[in-house]
Amino acid sequence: MNIIDIDFEKGIVRSDYKVWEIVSNNNNQYLLLQREENGRFHAAEAEVRRKQMFEVKEIAYRGPNGETFVFDPDSGILKI
Repeated sequence: MNIIDIDFEKGIVRSDYKVWEIVSNNNNQYLLLQREENGRFHAAEAEVRRKQMFEVKEIAYRGPNGETFVFDPDSGILKI
C-alpha cells in the first residue's frame, strides 16, 4: 500500500484505503501501525522514505529504544 499522508502530531497515517494509528516511530524512518475494523486489529509496518507500508500477520519490528512488539488480532499490538 502507498502512504498518502503522515500526521506525526496526531499519530496517524493515511494509506490508499485506510487510516492507521502509529504505535511506534523509529526516527521517522520506520513506523509500526495498527487499525481496528469490525472488532479485529490489523498491523502494518511502514517505510517512510519509500512511502510504502505492508500489512502483516506477524511483527518483525524493533522500537527505537530496543522495545519488542507482538501482535494479536484480538487485542492489537502489545509492547513487551
